[in-house]
Amino acid sequence: MFTYVRLILSGMMLGSLVACASEPPAAPPIGAKRLGVAEIQTLLAQPIRFDNSITGGLSYAFSPDGTVGFSMRMMPASVAGSWKLDGEKLCIAAERGNWECGAFYRLSSGQYYFDLPGYGADYNTLNRRP
Repeated sequence: MFTYVRLILSGMMLGSLVACASEPPAAPPIGAKRLGVAEIQTLLAQPIRFDNSITGGLSYAFSPDGTVGFSMRMMPASVAGSWKLDGEKLCIAAERGNWECGAFYRLSSGQYYFDLPGYGADYNTLNRRP
């Protein structure tokens, strides 16, 4: 049962990422400060969790070893993935999916913007969680 739920969750995430890959990213909010490689590395040097701002329903749990966990409030399972830096962009992939890359911005203390293609500002706005 767990494997089945995990496959559904992975399919939902990858399907939405792949479907939106051809669309340009939404413009970051006014006043957003784009983070450079060193700033992203410092931010992700310790385990950190973000929830998207729409409902807090999608969470990213980044670990310094290059792994990232994806979970959704409506699904009991989480999906493992990977993260990496590609030039000035942060890239993520759920399980063996395609890499999706985007610029990473700081909006305010504890609030960030992940410039993933095909999503609106509310979806790409992330709140840091303890």
